[in-house]
Amino acid sequence: MTAILPGQEVPTRTAQKLRQVHTITDRFGMLNTYLIDDGSLVVVDPRSSLNGRLILHYVERFLKRSPSDIDLIVLTSQETNQSGGIETLRSYCTAPVAALARTRGRTSSTNDRRPAGNGDGGTLPIPLAFRAGELFSLDALLTFTNPHLRQVSIWLHDVGGLPRHEDWRVIATGGAARGHFCLYNPFSWELIGGAAMSTTEGGMPILHASGDPRGQQETLRVLRDLQIYYLYPGQGKPLLAHNAAAQIRLDW
Repeated sequence: MTAILPGQEVPTRTAQKLRQVHTITDRFGMLNTYLIDDGSLVVVDPRSSLNGRLILHYVERFLKRSPSDIDLIVLTSQETNQSGGIETLRSYCTAPVAALARTRGRTSSTNDRRPAGNGDGGTLPIPLAFRAGELFSLDALLTFTNPHLRQVSIWLHDVGGLPRHEDWRVIATGGAARGHFCLYNPFSWELIGGAAMSTTEGGMPILHASGDPRGQQETLRVLRDLQIYYLYPGQGKPLLAHNAAAQIRLDW
């Protein structure tokens, strides 16, 4: 512990923000869609037309907001066809769709890995372990056969922030070849696990296996180094715990 001498300025801590994530589920398969409210609205994994309608109803009925306040749609997986949810939402808003860039940015210069959008995300204090995501091996074998991928206009990079929502940072997982990533907010201590993560009936969060075991081990190490109080899986019930990251397990 570092002592503070008389008259020395006490270092300020990062102020915690209120929780920003709302959960919308289809109530059948427990496939979750998330709505981030940090002033504007971000939809994470719109999934089906049903989920899209539930989001619109939630925005208008419970948040008392307009669907036009949705300024970004984020896909944490490039495997699952989410065209239905995207089309439902975009009939009420003009939000662009964002997905993980994968190898698009790996052959570019370091400057090309900056966060998409107009904001400068480099000023956000991110732990060293969090920046270790740059070591992940990404695969370019995924073909653009799913129609929802043709609607993607923003390509996100590992460690970069969401455009216009720079507090939310991308963590590419060991399944990044399939476009899997998590979103982490170090100010509200929230992690959206997306398609890479689910919870069991007992509430244990599971990080799903991928074709890159070494990368998935690295993902687990990175996640466990983060301060997470609220963990939101792609499937299953959210976990609220003082140290939710310590409960994450690998599923082989």
